[in-house]
Amino acid sequence: MTSIRGWRWLAPAVAVLLLITGWPIGRAVWLSLSTYSLTNSGDRTFVGVDNYADILTNRTWWLAVVASLIIVVLVVAAQLALGFAFAVALRRMTVLWPVTRVLVLLPFALLAVVTAVVWRDAASTGFIAQWFRLNDVGQLDSFAAVSIGEVWRGTGVVVVILLAGLSQVSGSLYRAAVADGATGWQRTRLVVLPVMGPAFAVAAAYRSLDAFRALEGPLLVDQPGASVRTAPQLIWDTTFSSFEIGLGAAMSIVFLLIAGLFGVLLVQLFRVRRVV
Repeated sequence: MTSIRGWRWLAPAVAVLLLITGWPIGRAVWLSLSTYSLTNSGDRTFVGVDNYADILTNRTWWLAVVASLIIVVLVVAAQLALGFAFAVALRRMTVLWPVTRVLVLLPFALLAVVTAVVWRDAASTGFIAQWFRLNDVGQLDSFAAVSIGEVWRGTGVVVVILLAGLSQVSGSLYRAAVADGATGWQRTRLVVLPVMGPAFAVAAAYRSLDAFRALEGPLLVDQPGASVRTAPQLIWDTTFSSFEIGLGAAMSIVFLLIAGLFGVLLVQLFRVRRVV
């Protein structure tokens, strides 16, 4: 009886959620089953799964997916390392902590377009290009700009998540490890990291999916004649540059399925079992 009453309260929220997510996805699935172009809207033909077959056998599409995954690996690895270092440092700051927890989130509060433009200029003609000589290395400067921009924008969120995990480390357990003569690395590996496992899992899964669907950075650093694009960028070009709505919708559905499988893989990879 109690569960039925609970569902009565949840039913409106569930209905709204299904409406705002189900309708766009359903519309995209319907469009993906036909050839529909804005340049010739009167010529619309039902083609079934032909768009999906073209995508799954298209080398350009899979290169774009691989490019997106490379950016994810680079970005998330850097964010977890930097986030942990900053979390440990900020944990020791007691006086300025209310101010620093706001400052670390400022990059994430900025528009992603602003971040992408700033780091694009830094990697193409600015200090990064001068320091690492990225002017004559083809698309490497574009990947550098996108990766660094994502790292800079999202590290603050990772810091906050890891700080929450770091606060769960028992002081008595840590002092016991010191009393037993454990080195700093041993204390980190055997005491701190196991307790922070759930925080690392949340940070890695969240930032991986967020970086995987990033569009602003790749779109703004795009070079004319570039042979490799990210998957979201290729979807954008197909839909809003070539105006192939049907093919773009099919790409969106395939990308959504890949992101879903990627999310499931991350959950399994970062599954943390409680140690009794």
